[in-house]
Amino acid sequence: MVDVMGQTPEEFEQMLNDQIAAAQMKANAIKALVERLSSARVSGMDGNQDVEVEVNSDGRMTKISIDENAMRGSAEDLERSVMEAYADAGRNMATFVRERVSQDVKDEGGAIEAYAATVEPVLNSLGR
Repeated sequence: MVDVMGQTPEEFEQMLNDQIAAAQMKANAIKALVERLSSARVSGMDGNQDVEVEVNSDGRMTKISIDENAMRGSAEDLERSVMEAYADAGRNMATFVRERVSQDVKDEGGAIEAYAATVEPVLNSLGR
């Protein structure tokens, strides 16, 4: 019988099959994470809770809701409230991305963690 790295051919084949199965599971987890992030929407509010802004995982504003109370102030007050809510939404999305990556890929490193490290500062800078 031929020895392959100290294993029988059958043991070596089983080891390879186990590694392939583990890689497929990791790929499926990363694919699910990417899908979850690409469809994610998170909101933030201004300090008075008169303005709510929703953003996607790229930081693009996808929705804005303005309460009548916000309309009673000046245009500058409304602008400040919108930007405050936008900044809050960005911080909330950065937290969501960080949590999802750490929970879903658990210390796997690589491109998905690099993505999270890249988008987090961008998301945290929204509305500033």
